[in-house]
Amino acid sequence: METIAIIKEQGHILIPIGDKRAVLDTGSPGSMAPEPFTFLGVRHNTPTNIGGITPQTMSEVAGFNLDILIGCDILSQHTIRLRYQEGCLDIGEDIPDGTICNPLEMVHGYPRFPLRLWDKPAKALLDTGAKLSYIDPAHVTGQVPAGQQEDFYPNVGRFTTDIYTVPTFLEVTSVDIEYGVMPNALTLLLGAALQITQATAVVGTQLLQHYDCTISWPRKTIYWTRVA
Repeated sequence: METIAIIKEQGHILIPIGDKRAVLDTGSPGSMAPEPFTFLGVRHNTPTNIGGITPQTMSEVAGFNLDILIGCDILSQHTIRLRYQEGCLDIGEDIPDGTICNPLEMVHGYPRFPLRLWDKPAKALLDTGAKLSYIDPAHVTGQVPAGQQEDFYPNVGRFTTDIYTVPTFLEVTSVDIEYGVMPNALTLLLGAALQITQATAVVGTQLLQHYDCTISWPRKTIYWTRVA
């Protein structure tokens, strides 16, 4: 098992690659970088952009510097464990299993896993490239927003969205996660990902404040261990 210290930037997960900074983004089926880079001893020659978005333009919108985006096309070659509270990324097939085991489905390049929202069964996409989670408005119909939060999306820019606190279950007990409701411009992009994957939520890194997460693409399994 190899362990890399992660860099937390406004709820996003980055790792150093040489003198560059790479964001780990399970919410992106593909990777991008302005030039080839080496990750875990393997040289990767990725596209320089995704849909016209480059690491430079992402940096400008996000408000922090990133040089490389590592998506599921590369991450899915490994088993990884995110220990967000401890600031660590573990990689290797010898990572101990977590206490909660769920099936991991790859749907159109996105990792989908089961959970319960308001104690009702649902399926969600795990997006380690996002701080804020998002939810199908049907899950919060009639609920009062807990407030508003600013977020960004590369093709949309910065925006403010209503947020809702939703009890989220991976086991018997729940954790309260804040979910945004997508504005119209984001519905065309992120909403399309939900539609094609038949998921009703996108879960960001707030969940990782409560659980260590092991994702094994080779075993098609996702594990969770409660830490807070």
